[in-house]
Amino acid sequence: MSKGLKGLAVKALLMFSVVLVSACGAKDAGLNLTIIGEGSVTSPSGVDCSESCAATVKLSPPTIGNKLVEITATPAPGYTFLGWNNQYCTPDDVCDLKYTGLCADQLLCLTGFIYSGQRVEAVFVDSSLLVDSGWSELAVCAILGDGEVRCWSASQDEVEQVPALNNPQQVAVSDYAACALVDEGISCWGKPNFLPQEGPTVYPPLEMEMLGSEICVLDQEGVKCWSAYGTRETPEFVNPSNLRKRSVETPEFIGKEFCVDDEGAEVCW
Repeated sequence: MSKGLKGLAVKALLMFSVVLVSACGAKDAGLNLTIIGEGSVTSPSGVDCSESCAATVKLSPPTIGNKLVEITATPAPGYTFLGWNNQYCTPDDVCDLKYTGLCADQLLCLTGFIYSGQRVEAVFVDSSLLVDSGWSELAVCAILGDGEVRCWSASQDEVEQVPALNNPQQVAVSDYAACALVDEGISCWGKPNFLPQEGPTVYPPLEMEMLGSEICVLDQEGVKCWSAYGTRETPEFVNPSNLRKRSVETPEFIGKEFCVDDEGAEVCW
C-alpha cells in the first residue's frame, strides 16, 4: 500500500474512532418540566420532580439518532393525573419523550450528536372536584365541581381563554380548540379557524371527542360529526359505544382517528 493510501486509511480510522467514542458515551439533555396541581414526575434517566423543575436527562448509549426517554406521572393522594402537554405523549401516566439527535458539527457527525431539550407539562387536579376532563397532545381541560372549566395548553393561549359557560357537563379537547356540553348544546372556543360550525341537536347523555377542528358526539340517536367545514359523513353503525380517539401509524396513514365499538368490532374513521 502506498504512503498516500496508508495516510488516508489512518485518517479514516481516526474519524471512525471519534464517532464511535462519541456514540458509545452517555449524553445529557434538558427537560423543562411544569407540574400543575399536586403530583410528581420521575424517570430512570435521572428525573425526580415533585414541583416544576429544570432537569437533566441521561441518554443511554449508543447516543446516535433519536432517543426515547420514559417519564412517569404519579398523582399525590387525593389527586388525579389528567395528562401531558407534549406532542409525544398520550393521556397515559407513562410518556416516551422523543429526543432528536443532531450532528454537532452539522456535517458528518465527527464530533458527536447534540440533543435539543424538551418542554413538558403534567396536569393533576383535585379528585374531589373533577367532573369531567378532555385531553389532546397540546392541551388538557377539566370541569370542576363548582362549574368552572379550566384548560392548560402548551402553545395555544386561545384554548386557555375559557368563555362563560352555562352549566358545563362534559368537555372535549383538540390541540387548538375545546368544546363543552352546556344547557344550550355544544359551546366551543379556541383558535378561530379550528372552531366547529354550529352542529346538529344533541341529546344527553353522550360521549364527545375532538380532533383538529372536528368534533364527534355519540348520543341517543347515534354518532354525529361536524367541523369548521361542515358535517362529516361517518360509517353506518348498528349499536355504537365507547367513542374515543387514537393515534395511528401504518404505511398508508399516520395521524389520528375516531373509533367506536360496534357489535363486537372496532370501527374507525
